[in-house]
Amino acid sequence: MTEQTTPTHALHAYPDWVTALPEVDTSFPGAHGHLLSGAHGQLVLWRFDEGGSVPVHSHGPQLGMVLSGCVRMIRGGRTVAYRAGESFSLADGEDHGADISPGTLVMELFAENDRHHARAS
Repeated sequence: MTEQTTPTHALHAYPDWVTALPEVDTSFPGAHGHLLSGAHGQLVLWRFDEGGSVPVHSHGPQLGMVLSGCVRMIRGGRTVAYRAGESFSLADGEDHGADISPGTLVMELFAENDRHHARAS
């Protein structure tokens, strides 16, 4: 049996079909997101060209994966760094915030189907 290997290169930008998705209407400084939303939750593909910050807040359960760059998440009174290929999970109502490095891409899945809203055209 031949072992398959996966290239180890980071994603530096989203393809056109992702950037054609509705943009997220967000007040988080430096954040740009593209939204997929359905009856059972939402997926947001975030981009932080210049870096950014997300103030401490809470909401329903969330999963996330850093696709490139670094997210320094504040949770439980401490800071945890997540880098490309690493994931995180947040419990329902868990307080968290983040500082995000320039050039970071993050994919987040929210249990709530109305966590984010599309920006009006």
